[in-house]
Amino acid sequence: MLLAKTVETTGIVNNQHQLILDESLPIAETSRVRVIVIVTEEAQTKAASKRDPEKIDALCGSFRNCLSGSDAFAKRKREEIRLERVKWQRK
Repeated sequence: MLLAKTVETTGIVNNQHQLILDESLPIAETSRVRVIVIVTEEAQTKAASKRDPEKIDALCGSFRNCLSGSDAFAKRKREEIRLERVKWQRK
């Protein structure tokens, strides 16, 4: 059986696109983790004003039709988190 521990914290994404957490994680050893990032609408609005459409087109290329918007992604992740909570409450 795979056991998982959920930790909620906050942080900042710096100019190098690295996630800097506000506090240390309660993990004793080097471990691979799964990260779900939820960005507030205010942060998205500020970030959107810095977006370069040409860079986005270059990065997306032929995959553009396969990509979902951030709202759809956030909705799916919220549902995944809800389902995980329900699953762990049953155990």
